Amino acid sequence: MTVKEREVPFKKWTFVDKNDLDNEHWYVRLEGGKFHDVIYRYMEIKLNETTKSINFDYEIVDYPFDDPHGETEFNEAAGDILKSILDDAMEKQDYVLGKK
Repeated sequence: MTVKEREVPFKKWTFVDKNDLDNEHWYVRLEGGKFHDVIYRYMEIKLNETTKSINFDYEIVDYPFDDPHGETEFNEAAGDILKSILDDAMEKQDYVLGKK
């Protein structure tokens, strides 16, 4: 999978429910590639109208190897996934603001 002419370090992502951690958030699990089995959730998400960008923070809750938090490649992948989630929700008009 490529995004804007760069290779994405996973094959696919899925939503997972981590009720053992909390029941108010959805988590994202990456499958395949460098970040296989990393599970994280988005925390604060802000749309910056001035720069036309999305600013976000995330929390990694499970990783089988080294913690990828802060790695440029992981940050870009998390940003691409967030954009995909937001684009899909807006297109389908299927979204909820606030808690799950």
